[in-house]
Amino acid sequence: MKTLFFTLLLILTTSAVARENPFEATNAYEEEKARIIEMNEAEEDYAVEYQQEQQYVNEMYEKMNKPQKEEPKKPTKPAVTEEKIKKMIQKAQKEVEKKAKDIAQEVVKKQPKKVEQVVYVKPRLDVVNEKELLPFVKVEYDNDKIDIISKYKVSKKITLPGEKKMVLDFNANENFYTVRQNLDSTNFPKVTVGNHKKDKFFRVVVELASTPDDYEVTYDDKKVSIVKLYE
Repeated sequence: MKTLFFTLLLILTTSAVARENPFEATNAYEEEKARIIEMNEAEEDYAVEYQQEQQYVNEMYEKMNKPQKEEPKKPTKPAVTEEKIKKMIQKAQKEVEKKAKDIAQEVVKKQPKKVEQVVYVKPRLDVVNEKELLPFVKVEYDNDKIDIISKYKVSKKITLPGEKKMVLDFNANENFYTVRQNLDSTNFPKVTVGNHKKDKFFRVVVELASTPDDYEVTYDDKKVSIVKLYE
């Protein structure tokens, strides 16, 4: 609008001057022309500056209103407690023990098996062994002799033909269950005590290595002695 106004003004001024002298430009015309050009240039500069400012404002607005991308949150590591540390240590110990056990088993498998040798040791002849069969019956024996000791007296001695046994009856009124005992003796391997409460006696059976003819039996008030005879 301003440019149009000044253009019309210039035309009117030119027309007025032209009427005076159409072939000569006046000073007023030149000044007005220069002023109009200067105003046009200033207006163009302003328009450029305004456009730049507006572009800058638009860019800043876009940046300010542009939604920012949220960075993915890094997962937080759970805190290591003392209890967790203990469990980790126990787990590691179990794994080590298991591996050690497996290795030991493999080593044992690869080793040659030992052959166990059974050695029979004969009873010593000079050592007297003692065993209590019942509170009222005790035996003392070695390889060649056995003594049957009791507070009760012998009432009967029995030998059976062909049997390797010596049978002794003791008068007594006791109540007990049958007792059997193996002995570490070559000539007297076993002794048994059986109860006959109804008939008021108990019986001692001594097993022998051979028939009773190869043994001698002696008595006294406290014991019965059986001795192996040698030729």
